[in-house]
Amino acid sequence: MAGYFSLCGATGIILNALVKYGNNSFTLVLFIIPNANKEGVLKLEQFVLDTWKPEYNIQLNAIYSAGRILSVEHKNKIAFAREGSIHTEETKAKIAASLTGDRSPRFNKGTPVYLYEVHSTKLELSATFPNRFRAAAFLDVPFKSSCLNPFNRIKNQTIFK
Repeated sequence: MAGYFSLCGATGIILNALVKYGNNSFTLVLFIIPNANKEGVLKLEQFVLDTWKPEYNIQLNAIYSAGRILSVEHKNKIAFAREGSIHTEETKAKIAASLTGDRSPRFNKGTPVYLYEVHSTKLELSATFPNRFRAAAFLDVPFKSSCLNPFNRIKNQTIFK
């Protein structure tokens, strides 16, 4: 349970409230809903809001807010609130570390690479990679190598070496 309140991001608001008002001021209720769908969850949330009438900084209506388009005024308020704030080197390092490897938004994205084995009468697919970076790592060659960039090879007329 303690881990739930120590998460970063949106739950920082909950964590700050717990520090300010104490654990005894809050009740955590978990609803386990097998085979839940968005509409059912929103109905349950609205029922809880109407029945329990919580007082702590909430929306009065249960709405699905993902993908909501913010107004220009709202965007300007957010920009103004963040104006002048800069990340420390420690924070920049944490952000960089959190976006490396398989957590990178570009992980396994890009143009697929197909590795074919050339026989005298046919081509045989040997391996498939999600992008040039993964192919380069597997083949132990620099990813900017001309062997992985067909446009350089065509331009230099060196299709086969």
